[in-house]
Parts: sequence; structure tokens; C-alpha cells
Amino acid sequence: MVGMSIGEELLEERRRRRRAGDPRITPEGRAILARLVDGDLVGEFQAALDALSAADPLLGGGGDDDDIAG
Repeated sequence: MVGMSIGEELLEERRRRRRAGDPRITPEGRAILARLVDGDLVGEFQAALDALSAADPLLGGGGDDDDIAG
């Protein structure tokens, strides 16, 4: 077996964690996220997204390329 460098070991550990899911999100957090995007909070979530889009033309898909260039 070929030895791995410390960087390769860290990268492999990161890959394993990513495949296992994000441990920082608790089951309760997952339930809230599901309600936001699929459940009873979807209307409030969409309203917040619409407000952000209206406040920032780049996020809302508006504006011209000239606006971005300066």
C-alpha cells in the first residue's frame, strides 16, 4: 500500500464526510429546511426570495451586462 501525504489524508477525510452528509444539520434542522422548501413555510420562503430578488437586480436576473461591467 502506498503511503498518503497529510494533505491527501485530509482530502480523503473531507470526501468521506461529504458523502456521509453534513453533520452540522440536526434532524430538527432538516425538518425545518423541508418545511421551508416543500411544506407549510414555502409561501414565506418564496416571499423572502422575491424580496431579495427585487432588492438586488443581479440576484433577480435583471440588469444588463453593462451594469455589471461598471
